[in-house]
Amino acid sequence: MTAKSAARSGDFENEPGAAERFQRLPAEAQARYVEHASGMTTFARDHAVPILIAPPVSVGGKINGGTGFVLTLYADCFVVTASHVLQKYEERLEKREVLNWQVGKLPPFDPLSRIAGRNPKKDIVVLSVSPDEERGIGPCLRSSPVVWPPVVPRIGQFVLVAGFPGGLREVDPAGWIGAGPYSALFRVTNVGTGYCKCRIEPDDLVSFCERPVPPPGTDIGGVSGGPVFLVGPGYPLVGVITQHCYMESTGLELLEFATFDSVHIESPRKR
Repeated sequence: MTAKSAARSGDFENEPGAAERFQRLPAEAQARYVEHASGMTTFARDHAVPILIAPPVSVGGKINGGTGFVLTLYADCFVVTASHVLQKYEERLEKREVLNWQVGKLPPFDPLSRIAGRNPKKDIVVLSVSPDEERGIGPCLRSSPVVWPPVVPRIGQFVLVAGFPGGLREVDPAGWIGAGPYSALFRVTNVGTGYCKCRIEPDDLVSFCERPVPPPGTDIGGVSGGPVFLVGPGYPLVGVITQHCYMESTGLELLEFATFDSVHIESPRKR
């Protein structure tokens, strides 16, 4: 599932939305646009990896999900996600549930013993993994920033986001749990200390695949922890998805992500 939002600035509020402007383009121009945009959102989606919190299949029970991605930094390997995803795991452990924490195709492991950096206020957590584990996560692309911390996006710039909403999760009769991917391109509309927000305008959404654009308010819970990339040379990693909210009374829909400034990551070799 892919979608695109080009939220308009205040100077163009009376102009038609991106979806209408897209429909006015010649068919050939539409095809080029979709091909290029689809390639960008696929890039983001290929970096994301599903995270599942659930009892063993033999026990059965509630499944919580989130998203993460692989970060290689200081010649070390890490899995990054939103801190509140790990907090859900901690809360369920406190209730004495028997739980698995599973990242991609890796066998379950204890994430609490792997914390290499955590900032609950910014809602980021970084978990160390071994090189062998990193290779076993699955066929996702790895983020290897040239500069750390990465740049902070500016208002008006575009970002690529990706994750695994619980609504797209699949469970087959054998108990295998699959995760349906989501990726999108949005414009940054607000920048604060440690975070950025993207306002999602329904009339600016254009589908880049065979599926229609999700209607306003569609639950995409589970994308938390997904990677955020800045549209530009090299598509640098710039953040972690922390929240998606929809206020039905106003129709306001926002996606928020945390930036990496002031996030300390400890190399497991220095412990």
